[in-house]
Amino acid sequence: MAKGTRVTQKEKEKMWQLYQQIGSFKEVARKMSRCPATISKYVVEYEAAIRAAGTILNQM
Repeated sequence: MAKGTRVTQKEKEKMWQLYQQIGSFKEVARKMSRCPATISKYVVEYEAAIRAAGTILNQM
């Protein structure tokens, strides 16, 4: 993809799913035609959102 293209929510979810299966930012980046740094950024962001939601739900 061209530099500066936006990452959709679906792409973020796909990045996270692929990372869970493959375990390598570099390989996920190759499959999705993205930069490994982009994959890393959004996988970490997605995991933080999952943890935050889990924390909130556990407090209820």
